Amino acid sequence: MCLLYSILYEILSLKKDIIKVNLTAFIIVTLFSCQTNPHKAEALLKELEEPVVSSEEVEWLYTVKGEAVYKLISPKVYRYIGQTEYIEFPLGIEVYSFNNSGEQKSFMKSDYAIKHLDNKIIEAKGRVFLQNSIGEKLETEQIFWDEKREKIYTEEVVKITKKGQLIIGEGFQSNTLFSNYTIKKSRGIITLDEGN
Repeated sequence: MCLLYSILYEILSLKKDIIKVNLTAFIIVTLFSCQTNPHKAEALLKELEEPVVSSEEVEWLYTVKGEAVYKLISPKVYRYIGQTEYIEFPLGIEVYSFNNSGEQKSFMKSDYAIKHLDNKIIEAKGRVFLQNSIGEKLETEQIFWDEKREKIYTEEVVKITKKGQLIIGEGFQSNTLFSNYTIKKSRGIITLDEGN
């Protein structure tokens, strides 16, 4: 009888060890197999956040040493404070850039924008349009405006219209006045008929 108890005890101990090993393996597999899509996680967190400030029909004037540098217009603005602070323009923005003499030198608009306050980068999305002082126009779907480096850039497809030409390319970088720019991968130049 004692031998039977001893055998049963060993079997139960062995089952406990097997259960522990299986449970540990399950937990490890679960932890490493669950991948979090950062974009989905960001969207979920954004849905849970509430803006601390909400404004409508906004017009901001950015100045440097008392001189107007940019004018930003937006029908709706939200400011969020959380892990990262940002300002959202859910109905789009219009940005006018001025030179030292106060003359308008460029114009940008988009359907949506977000300004990240930590790195001073504005991300504009949806029918992004830029125009400079000599009438050159850029169209793309996404562009980044880096205020610190005073650069505008994108890796998206761009279309630039200028003096009888349509230039299509991929990737773009410019100063904030859109007066000195580079297209990274030019796909082609189309001559436009100015008469029509």
